[in-house]
Amino acid sequence: MSEQNKAIVNRFVSEIWNAGDLSSAAEIIADDYRHHSSQLAPFVGREGLAAMVADLRSGFPDGRFTVEKELAEGDMVAHRWTFRGTHSADWNGIPATGRKVEFNGTAISHLKDGKIIEHTADWDAMGMMQQLGVIEG
Repeated sequence: MSEQNKAIVNRFVSEIWNAGDLSSAAEIIADDYRHHSSQLAPFVGREGLAAMVADLRSGFPDGRFTVEKELAEGDMVAHRWTFRGTHSADWNGIPATGRKVEFNGTAISHLKDGKIIEHTADWDAMGMMQQLGVIEG
């Protein structure tokens, strides 16, 4: 079960986040999907996920997540990731800077019946803002 869950989470990262292709969302994301983060307001559903992915990909069109470490046990998959991308367009009210960013984060996905029902992610938002020149570091 853990290996199957890892494969589902890896599809979530590669197909949805990195490729921006939400065509597989119904296969791997539950209808009542919940997203939590200390940096963003929580949301429920695939529509909220689609909006978040579109927002990130519009500001960082070349952005990619790389899973650095991954652990799975039962219905939970945890991974440490690195995001790399260029801030090429307005993102969250920050005009394009043209700067490249690289920062790390962690995520825990909870799965049920072969779909992600909950995802909790946290990342180095302070480091990202420093790299964008929004705050001094």
